[in-house]
Amino acid sequence: MKRRDFLKISTAAGLMSIGGVRLSQAQSSFSGPYWLLIEARGGWDPTSFCDPKGLGLGPNGDINNYDQNDIGTVGNFAYAPPPTSFPGGGGLFTNQEFFTNHFQRLVVVNGIDMGTNSHDVGRTAAWTGTRARDYPSIAAVVAGEVAPDFALPFVANSSSQISKTNGVVPRTIVNGGELNVIREVAFPNRSNVFNENASSQYFADSVAAHVGTAGSARRQRQIAEQRLLRLRNAQILHDGIRNIDASSISGFVDGLETPSTPNAYVQTRNQAEGMFDQAQRAFAAFEAGAAATAQINMGGFDTHDDHDARHYPRLMDYLAAVDNIIQDAIDRGLGDNLIIVMGSDFGRTNRYNNDNGKDHWSHGSMMVWGAPAFINGNRTVGATDNEQRSLNINPATLAVDSNGIELTMEYVHQSLRRVAGIDQGPVAGQFAFSEQVLPIFA
Repeated sequence: MKRRDFLKISTAAGLMSIGGVRLSQAQSSFSGPYWLLIEARGGWDPTSFCDPKGLGLGPNGDINNYDQNDIGTVGNFAYAPPPTSFPGGGGLFTNQEFFTNHFQRLVVVNGIDMGTNSHDVGRTAAWTGTRARDYPSIAAVVAGEVAPDFALPFVANSSSQISKTNGVVPRTIVNGGELNVIREVAFPNRSNVFNENASSQYFADSVAAHVGTAGSARRQRQIAEQRLLRLRNAQILHDGIRNIDASSISGFVDGLETPSTPNAYVQTRNQAEGMFDQAQRAFAAFEAGAAATAQINMGGFDTHDDHDARHYPRLMDYLAAVDNIIQDAIDRGLGDNLIIVMGSDFGRTNRYNNDNGKDHWSHGSMMVWGAPAFINGNRTVGATDNEQRSLNINPATLAVDSNGIELTMEYVHQSLRRVAGIDQGPVAGQFAFSEQVLPIFA
């Protein structure tokens, strides 16, 4: 797009984006569902939770270090027990707790062929639906379709493949120092953005109002007197940004001041508590009407050595945090208007290496939790064989079918777009997939 065309469009829409914060004079009427993407960064091991195998399976008979007879089931799910060789495994959160608590609203997609064992490519595929680098994250696509005029349509914990936008919609990092920038936008009259008392204001409210009125009148005079179209358009954009209603941003900032408290277990696990805190920022943005989608993450899953001792505790931290996040969403009244997507770069190998670790493996899984209005839960879609290799499925019934299709992230994302009701939208059309929509979540 040419710069002059961008200015015309931006002026007409009355919006501007600065530092990732999109400022608009009018918000859309979006009311959900909200989307929360939760990344397990590094490549998780589905056989350690949602696609269990056990001793005796795999090319060397050691795909997992637990007995097949100890695999648990609830509803239509099978889940892995703790590895038998795990030292000091007592007291951890368990797969049994997670699946028992959430199976009714959960869909597990196993046997996804990620088509790569590269972290960067795998993360791109997991969150955009394609290994190509020119597609935006599903969170950006959803936000661009349903809430393009929100102040912070897509909030993220970090800048990564999971939060690629490709210009569809602004991404706002809500972490660390970036939050202070947002506080300053929300409360420009505060000399101390963390202090709401009158003593921390530059001016009294009445004086600030007079300053604002005088500044606006001055800018209008400058616009009227400007004869160069390029400069006039720039002044119009500047005036638009100065006259926006920042109430949703201030509501978001206010929401940050009263976060929920994680449960007693999560408070004892640093990684779990950290991810719960990330979700607090996402929920504050949702409740303020500032955001429609959000991305949070937990790292530490790239376990090339001591897999059981390192990977399983981290996985339980992740699931414990998700369990607490879901309960918090329900307590806030968001539970029936929320979709949570859980995924990772790829899976881990179907054997242990010489360091008792597991390496990169292109066959992975994804889990999606959602309210009954959006997700048909208690379902496992897709499968792997006894060597943890993806099996083809029938595109109509989703049953294992050797004559069927290979399940890829493109199919999964097509179905996620259908859940969001945006698969026929203009943004989705700009970044279209060629594959058919499967009834994965229907």
